[in-house]
Amino acid sequence: MICIGICDDDEYFLNYIENKIREILKTENITAEICKLISGTELLKAYEKEGKPFDIIFLDIDMPKIDGIETAEIIREKDEETILIFSTSMEDEVYKAFKYNTFRFIRKSHIDTELEEALKNSLEKLKDERHIFKTIYGDLALNISDILYFEFINRAVYIKTFDNKYETVIRRFKDIESIFENKGFVLIHRSCMINSNYIKSVGNLQITMDNGEKLPVSRYRMEEVKKSFIRAARRG
Repeated sequence: MICIGICDDDEYFLNYIENKIREILKTENITAEICKLISGTELLKAYEKEGKPFDIIFLDIDMPKIDGIETAEIIREKDEETILIFSTSMEDEVYKAFKYNTFRFIRKSHIDTELEEALKNSLEKLKDERHIFKTIYGDLALNISDILYFEFINRAVYIKTFDNKYETVIRRFKDIESIFENKGFVLIHRSCMINSNYIKSVGNLQITMDNGEKLPVSRYRMEEVKKSFIRAARRG
């Protein structure tokens, strides 16, 4: 599940941004956990409890005690991957944040248009995020776009790409499901999860992948597979 943090000392904007995000996620058919924080201190406490608590953070620049720039500097020491999106009514301040690998800026005066663009682009970036998998031959780094499907065989998870098949040391398929269910992957049966972007066609209880491979689909999963295929096709 995607985790989104919203940090703003203005309660009105905190609630407004949350509601807008929920509306956008609903149209994208994406489930996410949203956490609201009223200060940079609260956000940093979340990092003390967990190494990487959020996939996306909407961070207000102008906050008392510790502002968004200072908060971002500390976060980047702990986490280089989380997508940081600054919100501000002080447009001159955005230049100070460039060095913290900022993904987007949202002007509060243009929040209705800029928030949607920033969130949708962040979701697209997450879809091709890089993952490190432990295989029987060592660590393997793959982008999501490299992966055709995951398969569970003889109590081990295998990763199929266009060129290779890798045996991981992962022994529970549920561990893969929980990470990739909201990243464009869909279960076709209880032991196989495929990348929806690489479905070439859907037939009678089977699919054909872009590499020509045909995979069986459970009768109980067929409807969800068709929906995923259509959503991926619409995205182009």
